[in-house]
Amino acid sequence: MIRVATVHWRDPRWIDVQLRYLARHVPPPYRVYADLEGIDTDEHGPKFDHVSDLAATRSFENPIFSHTEKLNALAATIAAEAAPDDVLLFLDGDAFPIAPLGPFLAAKLARYRLAAVRRDENLDDEQPHPSFCATTVGFWQELGGDWNPGYTWPNAAGKEVTDAGGNLLGTLRERDVEWYPLLRTNRRNLRPLWFAVYDDLVYHHGAGFRGGLCRRDREAIGRVPEPPPDPPPGAGLRERLAWQLRARKWYWVDKRPVVKRERRTLHRNRELSDRIYAELQADESFWLRV
Repeated sequence: MIRVATVHWRDPRWIDVQLRYLARHVPPPYRVYADLEGIDTDEHGPKFDHVSDLAATRSFENPIFSHTEKLNALAATIAAEAAPDDVLLFLDGDAFPIAPLGPFLAAKLARYRLAAVRRDENLDDEQPHPSFCATTVGFWQELGGDWNPGYTWPNAAGKEVTDAGGNLLGTLRERDVEWYPLLRTNRRNLRPLWFAVYDDLVYHHGAGFRGGLCRRDREAIGRVPEPPPDPPPGAGLRERLAWQLRARKWYWVDKRPVVKRERRTLHRNRELSDRIYAELQADESFWLRV
């Protein structure tokens, strides 16, 4: 039995897409367990074998990374009713298989205890990523699996970072567990991070529920430096005028160009995202063009 854990957030448009690709490429029997925050469960809940809404309980510790705690909670629900050798498959809501999954699972889980996307393209991220991760229920419990951030690594920009899958990476390293990384295999690379194909097996749209900017965008766009400090109380006219000049320079030279680059990138990201979403709805081979 394959048991799929997935999270959808405030936008139901990926539900039918994901379920359609799962039905096409996942060998039966399988069950799909979903967390649906901000989505009408009366309309969409019956499409899944199990539905929860962790946010409604306010029981997650860190709302910023509640996505990871939702996956942890779904894994606990699955473990309570599954056999240890059942396959546990984690998927982001905007991710799905694009080729038959059965041969991959049989081959990789016979050799490795865990297989997951590794996003080297995200400034050398080192951790398993929950957009796609396959293991067994028994190993997840043995490992004390945890998708939360925490454990850190240095990235290609020279910064110490953590993200979803950080604690999982730390545990795997602590126990010296070898895992199989699915790496990016895009044909065209329309974007350096999003609209990703891994191992010609899995598609991850990326930011399908929130849009916006990724870490690589931020590094390319730059960040607005802190504005000049306000003049002290009782500052004289000359000092206040000097501060106004510094503030204007900060706005026109430091802030405005960054904001303009940010807006242009956001616009391009959204246009491209909408275009690819329309293509994946219409053509199963869309991934050959991204």
